[in-house]
Amino acid sequence: MSRTLLAALALAAAASAAVAVPIPPTEVVPLVPDSTFQVEVDGAEVPTAETYMVGSGGLLILGCSLKDPILVATSDRTVRYFPEVSVMRDGEGNVSLRGSPSDPICSYQYTAGQILFQAEGRKVRLHPRPPLVGAQTLETIIQHHRDYETRIRAYTPDPASVAYLGKFSRKTEIQIYFGSWCSVCEIWIPRLVKAVQAAQNPAIEIQFIALPRNFSAVPSAKTRGIQGVPTILISQDGREVGRLFGRPESGSIEAALVKILKMTGG
Repeated sequence: MSRTLLAALALAAAASAAVAVPIPPTEVVPLVPDSTFQVEVDGAEVPTAETYMVGSGGLLILGCSLKDPILVATSDRTVRYFPEVSVMRDGEGNVSLRGSPSDPICSYQYTAGQILFQAEGRKVRLHPRPPLVGAQTLETIIQHHRDYETRIRAYTPDPASVAYLGKFSRKTEIQIYFGSWCSVCEIWIPRLVKAVQAAQNPAIEIQFIALPRNFSAVPSAKTRGIQGVPTILISQDGREVGRLFGRPESGSIEAALVKILKMTGG
């Protein structure tokens, strides 16, 4: 997700002119949480701020202490208000948008990976969120990157794989080496998490280890032979019995896990 947004911003920065396409008033557009940026207003981080992708055309900022939500429109490099009443939340926390933004209130600058603009006499800065590093819990991952939670909720795992995982009796540890900056991780890790959650088997435990972009010198990654992310190590009785790397060659990631477990018995 972050790569998509950053690419759109880079293209907008290079474009000489473009026309913003407003959302039709009757259309409800589901928004995708995006954790690319942290939001600062007048030099202070705003912990309540939420950011969402609006299709491929911009970034919506909620809770940033301005009078209305803010749309950063990548199509024409403008900043616009979106009326608060246009933002809708359902019972599961999903956010959608209806209506059209205001006329531009200012333009933004995109430089050194940051979005900069002034609105209501206040300086707003969006800068890249630093990556997670080290041992993590699912809660800390979701707090950092809310799209993981959205993807976990949305995924329906393979029923046969879930049934096998649910009945598997041998204690198994799954170590997931990932990057919070990695778009492939963002797709496949939530799917594996959802499958293990659905199995409800206490014999299967997941551990998360977040790596920086340059992880070749990280001792744990070097010791375990991690050459890319995501890498998923499956261990039993302290011994590695298999690993998954990147996206599955075919089928689902939970089916790939089951294939390894079937070779170990249990």
